[in-house]
This record gives sequence, C-alpha cells and structure tokens, in this order.
Amino acid sequence: MATSSEKIWTDFSESHHLTNKTFQTRWFGEQSNSAEVQDLTNKILAGDKISTSKPLGYYSSEGEQIPQVGDYYVLLNADMHPVGIIETVVSELVPFFRVSAEHAYNEAEGDRTLSDWQERSQTKFTKQMKKYDRTFSTNDPIVCEVIKLVYKD
Repeated sequence: MATSSEKIWTDFSESHHLTNKTFQTRWFGEQSNSAEVQDLTNKILAGDKISTSKPLGYYSSEGEQIPQVGDYYVLLNADMHPVGIIETVVSELVPFFRVSAEHAYNEAEGDRTLSDWQERSQTKFTKQMKKYDRTFSTNDPIVCEVIKLVYKD
C-alpha cells in the first residue's frame, strides 16, 4: 500500500524536528503527460534535476505563491503517489534572456545546453501563457528555482 503525503511529511518533519512548517504536494511536467512526469520525477530522485523554472506570469495567472527558500513539497510521481520530499533552496526572478547555462544544465532536460533550454522553454512558456490569454516575451521574468531532495520514500 502506498504511503500518503501526510504520513511521509509527518515522518520527515518529526525526524528533522521541524515545527511550524507545512508542505504542499508537487509534481513536475504536465500532469496529462504521465511519461514526462515520471521522467522528471526519476531525474529528481537520481539527483540529476535540481532546478526548474516558470514564467512569473504563470504564478499570478494560477493564483499560486512563488516558491520561497525553505518551502517543502511532497514530490509526486506520474501516478500522483508520494515518492519523496524536496525543499526550495534558491528562488529568484531572472529575465528569460539572463537565465544561466548552469541553471539550464541543472534542469536536466534536452541536451542540457543553454541554447536548447532557451528554445524549448520559449516554446513551452509561450504555449503555457497562451492558456491564460497572455503573451510571453524573452524580457519576461522567470522564477528560477533550485530544489534539493531531502527525503526519498
């Protein structure tokens, strides 16, 4: 039987003496694309994927809070079952055209080069923002986040 998100969080937070901390659940990739979600989950669990990014406009359109340093998330796999806990260790706003090659590499997607990241991300972000009747520009701020796997189930 799969462990619940609450159980994983309780076990982790108690063993690490975390008080007044909460968590949210999170997965990476489009939920409708289970292969993508599982691939990204596997990369996080293997320690290959340690960064991610989204346009700032996504957060305001979704009414979501921007990840903050010290935020915890129960990581879900493609079946939406908890498999670990990640922590945000860096969260910064960077103009799209100023995202670093290091950040692109650490996203662990494509060929891991900055040019590949820019091409894939511009396409993805343009499509993503179109869902909210918004346009995406390479001058737009991007939330660049570095995550750390702190617990594996």
